[in-house]
Amino acid sequence: CHEAQKDMMLENFVHTPVSEGNCTGCHDPHQSDFKYTLKGEASELCFTCHDSKEFDDNVVHGPVAAGDCNVCHNPHASPNEKQLVSPIETLCFNCHKEQENKMNSRHKHKPAEERCTNCHSPHANKTEFLLPSQSPDLCYTCHEDIKTFTASLYQHKPVADGQCKSCHDAHASDNPRLFPLAQEDLCLSCHNELKEYIASQTFKHGPVKEGDCIACHAPHGSEYPLILKAYFPEEFYKSYATENYALCFECHNKNFALDKNTTNLTSFRDGDRNLHYLHVNKDVKGRSCKACHQVHASSQEKHIRTSVPFGKIKWELPIKFTKFEDGGKCVVGCHAPKEYHRK
Repeated sequence: CHEAQKDMMLENFVHTPVSEGNCTGCHDPHQSDFKYTLKGEASELCFTCHDSKEFDDNVVHGPVAAGDCNVCHNPHASPNEKQLVSPIETLCFNCHKEQENKMNSRHKHKPAEERCTNCHSPHANKTEFLLPSQSPDLCYTCHEDIKTFTASLYQHKPVADGQCKSCHDAHASDNPRLFPLAQEDLCLSCHNELKEYIASQTFKHGPVKEGDCIACHAPHGSEYPLILKAYFPEEFYKSYATENYALCFECHNKNFALDKNTTNLTSFRDGDRNLHYLHVNKDVKGRSCKACHQVHASSQEKHIRTSVPFGKIKWELPIKFTKFEDGGKCVVGCHAPKEYHRK
């Protein structure tokens, strides 16, 4: 009678009662109060063989809660494992269309690209979204290297709060590292004061101009203040050594202040007199880079700051810099106006 179902039984994955020829294990051969002359409601019938404990947890998948196993499983046979009605990598998208669209993004989280069940239980689980645990614990099951940053002296606040999803999309994104926004926009979505300051300035530091905050800052944690990627002194005055400015020298020439006289190490020179050496290469009162330069952006060329804090009360000494074709002029509160010319 059931010729229409005959070919289906030739599929790769056949429900055990069907493969054993036990149709009456699920269907009453004479009559029933249930559709398809089943011996009971679909969900109750399934639990006569399948352990219901797997489906009983804090959060239950909608079809399971509704007792509609057949939304995902064919009760007889299927070309897909576990008699799924569609391949597992696309089955979830039958309902979750918004995630299907997201998976068309340029960058995909590897577990999400492989199969949703790498992170989500299809039946029931302990926490929201059918996850076995929430971030950061769930993330650390794969990203053990990131967990090490939780022991860092300085931690990025989202890391300290265990909020991986504040900076990363769990499924996919058009931005590298699964950032939900472009890197600069993401960082400045929290650092609002810095956003306003940078927008108001004319000259931007190279990494800032490129929107590359993590060129200088470790996004998870660091042993250095301000979660910097390398050492930079907090002090205004610091005995000069190249290792004291390791962060800056990841990009800038580390030899620029080593020679008292030069014609090529720096453009900040009067003839061949190295003015970087003059300002910073001191045993006691070597001045930090930030004595003259703003690290993010400035209204003056060369990222020269408009003022510098001085003394215990942090009185602001003004700095006015004018760039010349062969040098510049400084009108500052710490010494008389001075000009320098490379030629």
